[in-house]
Amino acid sequence: MIGIVLAAGLGTRLRPYSSLISKAAMPVAGLPIACRVIEQFRRAGVDGRIVVIARSPEHDIVPLIEADARRNGYEVAFGYQSEQRGSAHALMQVADRRALIARDEHVLIGACDNLYEPDEIAHLVEQHRTSGTDGTMAVLRVPPEKVTVSSSVVVDGDRVVRIVEKPTLDDVASPFCGPLLYAFSPRILGLLDGVQPSPRGELEFQDAMQAFLDAGARVGWFELSRRDTLTLPADLLALNARFFAQTSLPTPGGRDGVTFVPPCLVEDEVAIGAGSTIGPNAHLMRGCRVGADCTIRHALVFPGAEIAKGSTTEHGLVT
Repeated sequence: MIGIVLAAGLGTRLRPYSSLISKAAMPVAGLPIACRVIEQFRRAGVDGRIVVIARSPEHDIVPLIEADARRNGYEVAFGYQSEQRGSAHALMQVADRRALIARDEHVLIGACDNLYEPDEIAHLVEQHRTSGTDGTMAVLRVPPEKVTVSSSVVVDGDRVVRIVEKPTLDDVASPFCGPLLYAFSPRILGLLDGVQPSPRGELEFQDAMQAFLDAGARVGWFELSRRDTLTLPADLLALNARFFAQTSLPTPGGRDGVTFVPPCLVEDEVAIGAGSTIGPNAHLMRGCRVGADCTIRHALVFPGAEIAKGSTTEHGLVT
C-alpha cells in the first residue's frame, strides 16, 4: 500500500501566518504537519512509497519532506498542483496512477491538515486489507450543521451507499461526514478523468467516490472517534499542545540566565535575552529574537520575529 498526501492547499483561513509558512509546513511539535500525517500513515502500516501533492517544486514543504524521508528511511515522490482545482484534480497529478492501477497497488489517501488517532488509521487499513471490499472510507459522527460544510456519507449496514457533497440541512440524510481519509483499490484513480466540476468549479474526489459506488464498487466504512484539523490559527496552538504532550523532546540548554520549562523547542540562530523563561509548549523558530526578561509559553514564534524586552507571550502566534 502506498500513501498519498494532499498538501497543495493555500490555507487562506490561516492568513497572515500561511503567507510566511504554507499550511503543509506549519510546525506541530517540531515537525511540519504534512510530516506528522506521513508519520501516522507509516505507523498504520503504509509500507510503500509516499506521494505528496505540493503546489510546485519550489513549495516550502518539498525540502522538508525530502529531509524527513532521508531521516526516517522512506521513499517519497511528488506531484504538483499549481492551480487549486479540488481534491480530484490534486489526485490527477499522481504521475504514475495508471501504473498503480495496472499493479493493483492499493492506496491510503489523506489531507495534510487532518490528524487522527494512529491506531484508528491502522484499524481502517487492516479492515480494508481483510474485508475484500474495493474501498474503506473513514466517517466521523458530527452535528447536522457540520455535515453541510463537508459531505454526508449514507450507509446501509456495513456498506457506503451514497455521498452527498456539502448538502443543505434538509438534505442531510446521515449523522456521518466524510473526512478526507480513504483506503482504496487504485481503480478509483481511473475514474478521476470523468469527474465534472462542482458548482464551485472544482473537481471533487467525493464525486469520483460516488461514480465508484454507481459502478458497483463495494465500499465499507470505519467510524473515527476524533479528528484534529488545522483550519484556523487557534487550531495550530491546540495541535501543538496535544503533540507536545505526546512527544519526547530534549530540553534546550546551554544558555546562561534562561529558564526552559519543558516541553519546548528552540531552533538554530535564535537569540534569547537573560532572565527569560521559555515554555511549556513554546516553539521558537529559526532566526527569531527574544529580549531579556521575557516569558513565552503555549506559543509559536515565527522565523525572524522579535519580542520586546520584558514581554509576556501566552497562547499566541508571533510574527
